[in-house]
Amino acid sequence: MRRLLHPDVRRQLGHPEQLVTVERLHRADGPASGAGVLLLRNPAGFSMEVLLDRAMDIGWVDAPGFPLAWKSPRGHVDSSRHEPTGGGWVETFPGGLLTTCGMRSTGMPSTVDGIHHGLHGRVANLPAEHVRHGLVRGDDDGPVIEVTGSVVEGALGSPPLVLERRLLVSTTRPWLCVEDIVTNEGYEVAGHMFRHHFNLGYPVVGRGSTVDSTAAPFGVRDGGTVPSLAWVLQDDHELTGSDLDEKVVYCRPESEVVTTKVTAPDGRWVEISNPRDPWPYLILWRDPRPGVNVLGVEPSTSLDGGRAVAEASGDVRWLEPGERITYSSTVSAGTAVS
Repeated sequence: MRRLLHPDVRRQLGHPEQLVTVERLHRADGPASGAGVLLLRNPAGFSMEVLLDRAMDIGWVDAPGFPLAWKSPRGHVDSSRHEPTGGGWVETFPGGLLTTCGMRSTGMPSTVDGIHHGLHGRVANLPAEHVRHGLVRGDDDGPVIEVTGSVVEGALGSPPLVLERRLLVSTTRPWLCVEDIVTNEGYEVAGHMFRHHFNLGYPVVGRGSTVDSTAAPFGVRDGGTVPSLAWVLQDDHELTGSDLDEKVVYCRPESEVVTTKVTAPDGRWVEISNPRDPWPYLILWRDPRPGVNVLGVEPSTSLDGGRAVAEASGDVRWLEPGERITYSSTVSAGTAVS
């Protein structure tokens, strides 16, 4: 880091880690025991956990002054305790800012050609390999924390899909970028589905928060009224009966870059951006029940029907041997100035 600092700044530091630190740790208690994590302490930008046992997904995150990420009632569970069949995924779903879904299936469980695909696939429960981290030169704002690693999803008789992940985190402002490359490293065509499942919670998500997006809603997974965007969120004090159930809203991008912004009544906001290609859908997941209160912002290659439905609708991507596809998402946050 020394070489990336301005000489006038470097002269005033005992050690560069006064400004930013990255530590590799292991959890030591309960069902999370043994799970590896990179802890980024980054006071001017996002401080966060990178979950090494979970494909380098992102757990707890805060911007200067407020937390962003929702955490499930279960809390963190080591990925080795994953229940891969049916809807068992939710039994060990920890929440956190980013949960990756795929790489062979997303959405509901299904069985195709004798192969069972559990809820949201396997990738979020696969440990990352070859993880490295360091500081690299960013834009004019200063150095950027870079974390890289790979995840392999493969089995005897199936072509391996390899995820190469790169996380970039600004050290001067609340901004991060997730860059993913998925490659079919086998010798047969491989079916592929993928999703970035961002999970936002209190205080950004709550009564009176608004959701704006450059994607257009066109349907609701389980039926009901399609909300307009801006969507004003209500909480469990204002809802009764079926309105308290979770709602999954399907949207289509209307611009080359899809931007979704969630703003709390006090002006705190989070913005998630994705290129339209290769994300043909944006899914908004809202569960307002007491003790939950989550909003999911999910760029996705398919809707929630699962692998069998996606094959029938043409939403499965078929990667030729050696073919690769690149995905990216950026997250920023701040407080509106009145």
